[in-house]
Amino acid sequence: MEPTQRKGKGKPTYSGGLVLEPKKGFYDKLILLMDFNSLYPSIIQEYNICFTTVTVVQTEGSAEAEGVLPESGAELGILPIEIRKLVESRKQVKMLMKAPDLAPDLKLQYNIRQMALKLTANSMYGCLGFSFSRFFAKPLAALVTGN
Repeated sequence: MEPTQRKGKGKPTYSGGLVLEPKKGFYDKLILLMDFNSLYPSIIQEYNICFTTVTVVQTEGSAEAEGVLPESGAELGILPIEIRKLVESRKQVKMLMKAPDLAPDLKLQYNIRQMALKLTANSMYGCLGFSFSRFFAKPLAALVTGN
């Protein structure tokens, strides 16, 4: 795993998602591109990752606390609920953009709105992992990108 968050120039504070460096050159065979729709917000929703659902435990022999995912079927936490609202609102705005007789200026407004909703939903993971964020929770951020 590649490090996700670093403090200064020291070692990473938790593991992040796997990032592969591209190999430079000309490709004459098929290339697979995988693009996940709202990947981190989807993980937060799917695994019910929230301050209200994840149990944070101190591992013996480690200075770092770890998050323990909630049981399957547990009541949804605040964070997954709010992220779902953002994702659903974005879908609705994108549907409005498909209207055939939509004025160009209204379409532009809708596009700005859907991009703002996307940015807000996607930035929640970053807030969990950023030590100066009011929502900083390293064990939760590590659960989002953990193996």
